[in-house]
Amino acid sequence: MRRGILAHKDQLNALSERTTISPFDAIFDALQRRCALILQTGPITETQWRAIWERGKWSSAMLAARATQGRIMDLVISHHIDPNNAYRDRAVEELKGLCAWSTWVDPCHNKMAADICTSEAAVATVIGLDWLWDDISPEDRKAMIRNVSEKALKPYLQAIKDEVWWHGCYHHWNVVVNAGMAMAAMAMEDEDPQAKQVEKLARDGLKNFFDAFGSDGSWDEGIGYWGMTIRYLLLLAEADKNLRDDMGIYHSRGMKTTGLFPVYFTPNGHAASFGDLPIEPLHGTIYLLARQFGLKEVAWWLDTYSLGRDATTNGWSVAGLAMLFRPKNIKVPKTPKLETIKTFPQIGWAAIADQWPRPGLYVAAKTGDMAVNHSKSNMNSIQLQLGGEMMLVDFPRGPQTQQFGTAAQKRFYEITARAHNTICIAQRDHQIDAQGSILESKSTKNYRWIACDAGCACGESTQFIRHVVMTVDPGGGQGCAVIVLDELTNGAPEKFEQFWHTRGKVELDTETQRGKITGIRNEIHLALTATVKTSVNLKSASIDSQCSERFLHLTGGAMGKVLLASVFAGRPIEGIVNIQESYERVTVLAGDTKAHFKPSRSHLKLTRVEV
Repeated sequence: MRRGILAHKDQLNALSERTTISPFDAIFDALQRRCALILQTGPITETQWRAIWERGKWSSAMLAARATQGRIMDLVISHHIDPNNAYRDRAVEELKGLCAWSTWVDPCHNKMAADICTSEAAVATVIGLDWLWDDISPEDRKAMIRNVSEKALKPYLQAIKDEVWWHGCYHHWNVVVNAGMAMAAMAMEDEDPQAKQVEKLARDGLKNFFDAFGSDGSWDEGIGYWGMTIRYLLLLAEADKNLRDDMGIYHSRGMKTTGLFPVYFTPNGHAASFGDLPIEPLHGTIYLLARQFGLKEVAWWLDTYSLGRDATTNGWSVAGLAMLFRPKNIKVPKTPKLETIKTFPQIGWAAIADQWPRPGLYVAAKTGDMAVNHSKSNMNSIQLQLGGEMMLVDFPRGPQTQQFGTAAQKRFYEITARAHNTICIAQRDHQIDAQGSILESKSTKNYRWIACDAGCACGESTQFIRHVVMTVDPGGGQGCAVIVLDELTNGAPEKFEQFWHTRGKVELDTETQRGKITGIRNEIHLALTATVKTSVNLKSASIDSQCSERFLHLTGGAMGKVLLASVFAGRPIEGIVNIQESYERVTVLAGDTKAHFKPSRSHLKLTRVEV
């Protein structure tokens, strides 16, 4: 079997020289804590994940294969840094246990010959074999190599023969399966004649991903799936470099910029993403982007947020691969160079911050293509963070389906626009073929502004433009308030609904349409107004068995043009909150703040903000 897929033995041994250097000392401490915890738990077995599957838990085998991969990598790396035979022996035991599984296909995908679980297990096995070669008997090596052939390479070829859907798609399934299988095939090149065909087919499939990957490096499935996708892509890129002296993946479109995408959507280390998997992708593998492209911001982000987590026995390697892949001599700034407004035109997302690296006030906004994988009915939806706490949240899928889904949608996992911080018209869901976009953006000393266009999401005869204005103290740079101005232009008299969702406790005066959201550490004051008569109510919905959300539900009637203003501020909003409209100007009054807009042919344009 080909060796040195991700690192040679001497490279692993040399990592011991890093343990006295910051931040490697902290990374190694996290690695040792995780490995010690792994030794306190039993090895992962098929019996375990089958029992979990029988209890109705989705992806039990895939998660078990992922955890096994993470354990093997971390145990071996820790052993090479500070020799501990218990770590080495446990890594061998985990590897043998993985090879003893009857299948490397998750039971929830039992109609497929190969799936993500297959890739996770194949990568775990070839990396484990590579790094533990001298600690495994010749007979066991042959058996493990045979397992890769029979449970990964052969099923992969069968899946392609069956015209499996993931080979031709563009999203994370494509990359996780094809990149992982390409790695396994390269390692198995001298052991199995099928390997070359597997690698060729896997790379052919990856072309669909690269065709969709934009130059701004953004990913429309959200930062959680971005992490899965880029992690496997980087592992393959490193294998290509080591085994083929090929830097092609690193030179592909979007790779140089993609590392900044999750940084902008994890303010203060908390995910502000959209879609099904809003988690922080703080994987050790991502350090390869800092090493290859000198992205100091990515190194800062990982150094700052990846180590403050409790040790766990599950999941991928974080600390181990961070020890291996983090550039040794990169100079990480205390204040990384990040933009206060960052738009990603490829997917129609935007991030607004009063300041970096730790925003006091932050907003994430989403437009883009409604038909992308794992997209929701959340055109023009926003999320708001105050003082590091998410106050307005775009919740992922879950039991909300029962309260927000249509009858047909309840059979699946999609939920309607009512479950997001957006607007819907006449109780229609957002149209799946809608294409939204960020129209404009501007950042000055005393405000940030973006204009978002929902396209035809609310209907062919309805225009929905959302302006997000963040007022900023020009002296200290702290954010003061967020003004959301919604432009609705409708060709027929129809009811509109606006929603604001939060985990916090809400106090609301339905007469004055003012209130307060109280979170765990912060509170945010709110005021609503419109150019037509509206009513607002406070409602709640279950998120899971232990948590509920509250949401503001504002309703009214739209005919022609209607303006809605929602103001959110860290301090009580004193004075008048209303919208003044004339032929030449629209002004939103929010206490001592005035936001002036000028009409244009397509939408309002912010001209100035007075505080």
